[in-house]
Amino acid sequence: MDELRPEINEAFAEQQSKLGSLADSRERLVRGALAARAVHPEGRTQFVAGIAAVVIVALVIATFAYVRNGTSATRHGPPVPASSPTPLSRPLNVSDQTPVILYHDPASFDQLDGMTWDGKVSGRVGAGATNGGIGNAQGSLYSTSTDLRNRFDQVLATYSGKDLGVFWADDGVHYCAVVRTVSRDVSGSGQLMIAEPSGPPRYVARVGTFAPATSNGGGPAVVACSPESDRAVVYQSEGQGVGVTLFWVLQLSTGHVLQAGGSGTWIAASHDGRFVALAGTSGDATIFDETGAVVAHLATTVFGFSWDSTLVVAARDFSSPPSILRWLDGTTVWAAQGGNGYSYWQSFAEPGGTHLAIGILDPQFRQTGGFAPVDLFVISAEGRVVFEKRDLVLFSQ
Repeated sequence: MDELRPEINEAFAEQQSKLGSLADSRERLVRGALAARAVHPEGRTQFVAGIAAVVIVALVIATFAYVRNGTSATRHGPPVPASSPTPLSRPLNVSDQTPVILYHDPASFDQLDGMTWDGKVSGRVGAGATNGGIGNAQGSLYSTSTDLRNRFDQVLATYSGKDLGVFWADDGVHYCAVVRTVSRDVSGSGQLMIAEPSGPPRYVARVGTFAPATSNGGGPAVVACSPESDRAVVYQSEGQGVGVTLFWVLQLSTGHVLQAGGSGTWIAASHDGRFVALAGTSGDATIFDETGAVVAHLATTVFGFSWDSTLVVAARDFSSPPSILRWLDGTTVWAAQGGNGYSYWQSFAEPGGTHLAIGILDPQFRQTGGFAPVDLFVISAEGRVVFEKRDLVLFSQ
């Protein structure tokens, strides 16, 4: 494994330069580094498992304990075409208050498209998606590597992607970020801020430490931002942006630290910051409530919460297929097909709703450069597949 370390470091550096900030998409940064080496498709699972021991510390976890409760694994059905021969030209014709799922147009990667959560309406949102970015949960605002835009492709503000890692707030209007307080060339504290695209930032509190930009030494990043609940969750990453050394729950109005936690291999939070899931070195997840009390232990890694925080998207690690669990009692609501190279890639919750969107890597569609085509499943709270689309490159939300 030692001879792979320089290549992993190089890959992380390359992906970080494309992203501008680790906050854009932790999943894509990790996956992009793993994808940087040319790997034969048949050997992908074994390669990822080997690299994960170095990059993600100890995300190879004990056997995933499913509580079936009468449910069975969902099987992939016949392919559902996700692409068209030409880019979508019609604008997305829904109200700005209607949440949508954002994705790269299959025929023009720089074009950003959107579809409603029932999969029935789709259309063009905007441009500037070539180097990735992140959209708010509603899909009404998004960042590129250089600017912030709305659903009508209007540029609302410009910024330097190297200095600002946008994390959209759950209200769909504001965004949070942790910015440097000193030059990028030296180590220094971070400062949590909240802003709207049209206005100046409000600085909340100093939190975490940035290493010099050239060292890939990690730094603080946001995983939840909620003006309504008056909370933000920030974690301190280890070198190259992976792992968790500390996390904080801060009050946005005062900067007061409401909760502080320890180290782990992965962190996820509910949209309102009231629940935090931290994966330990053995791969099990501990869920904390808003008081900091431990409310659940799960024998898996938690990657996301439903909007009402009753369900979690979980997987053993990045090389394993995901499931949806009711975390309070551990019941499996839905399980993806296991084996044959299917594995977790990305997930997000329907804002104000009960559905979860999950992107699953399918060995039929090869991953290159950190942008992976996935099988997209939209799942109801009861475990019903609302719709599925294959060979789709999602935009982070």
